[in-house]
Amino acid sequence: MYLFSNISKKNNEEKRPKIFYGWWIVVVSLLGITVKIGSFNRNFTIYVVPIRQELGIGVSAIAFADMLGRLTAGIFAPLIGYFVDKLGYRNMLIFGGIASGLGFILLAFVHSYVMFCVVLVGLISFGVRAGFHTAAIPAINAWFKKHRGLAMAIISTGNGIGGAFAPLVAWMVLSLGWRRSSFVTGVFVIMFMVSTSWIVKQSPESMGLNPDGISEPLNDDNSTDNNVTDYDFTVKQAMHTLAYWQLVWAVGLRNSVTAGINFLMAPVMIWYLQGSGREETESLIIASIFMMFFSMISLFLNPLIGWVGDRWHKEKVSSLCMLLGGVSIFMLLDRSGALWQLAVFALMLAVADAANPLAWAMLGDYFGRENFATLQGWQHLPNQLMSMSTPVWMGLIFDNTGSYYWALIPCAVIYICSSLSYWTLKKPKMPLNNNLIRI
Repeated sequence: MYLFSNISKKNNEEKRPKIFYGWWIVVVSLLGITVKIGSFNRNFTIYVVPIRQELGIGVSAIAFADMLGRLTAGIFAPLIGYFVDKLGYRNMLIFGGIASGLGFILLAFVHSYVMFCVVLVGLISFGVRAGFHTAAIPAINAWFKKHRGLAMAIISTGNGIGGAFAPLVAWMVLSLGWRRSSFVTGVFVIMFMVSTSWIVKQSPESMGLNPDGISEPLNDDNSTDNNVTDYDFTVKQAMHTLAYWQLVWAVGLRNSVTAGINFLMAPVMIWYLQGSGREETESLIIASIFMMFFSMISLFLNPLIGWVGDRWHKEKVSSLCMLLGGVSIFMLLDRSGALWQLAVFALMLAVADAANPLAWAMLGDYFGRENFATLQGWQHLPNQLMSMSTPVWMGLIFDNTGSYYWALIPCAVIYICSSLSYWTLKKPKMPLNNNLIRI
């Protein structure tokens, strides 16, 4: 028996690929998120000025359309999460790519604010939030367990890579015009997502593999992380735990700040730089450089924070990162215009931004793989409701006071509250006398 066991184990090792297939899914997810961030999240702000001028609308009107997009995504998030679990990651990645790409194509033909809202909310925003991160993160959660934090951190470097394409997007808008630029972007998004998403498989078990590519599945005795559950909670069981809602609260607080700071990062930096007497044009150029710095530093911080999170408590790492995010806000309040303060702000804010994947990893660590996307979808609903108004009220404060001072103070406080929520977060206990699904 011992001989046959050794022969079987040797044959399994020979069949196992040298590179775990899950890492190919990481690569595809990374590229997809880069496309998403580069075309919409970080760089759509470049379209704001020409769209505002041509359609004759204000910045607040565009921010309101973005808020509607977040609201719509939040309302449909639980249903989208359910579809991700039931229809598969690959199908939802393709759907998200086609919907958002079609939205960019149709954006090139809008001539009214109403149609702008329909296209932005119904196609671009909805497609972006129905695919990409929403499908990629559950896929990573299914394929990894021991290295879950690192894998999710790696795909999140797409935030930095995508943001670094700001000069290219600006060049396209200036040279081609915003309409042609939007059309080209839409065609590219559709072609790229449809052609690459086929690589994504539903689970390692579907290919005769185990999570992380290990020869034997991890169990409670040999797991290296005491916070990684060896069972799948049902949706009902997970939503009856304090840990789930505390995680939702902590992430929602963080996203409330991120929604406003990311959307208004350039205006906030310009406001700070003009405090030293700089002209608006000079301030805009300097702000774009530091926005590039913020994106590029994320390339290094995302995998570093993920690596640390896999080796220490993800809750404590996240808490410390949120605390740095709060401190970063205070660097801008004196409006000194000092470049070293702006650099520290960008660096600390990038650290806070890099901790986001740890929240996804904690959701998987706490509640397992089977219902991850559905639980993530229900998490998105309150998150979007908490964050969707931040750009609007920050803009209103500036419109009425001519300053971002009293808009930034609440952001710092919210970051600190998020830090406290992460620090006190505890792994949920296994429900007694309930049917849990063994991973």
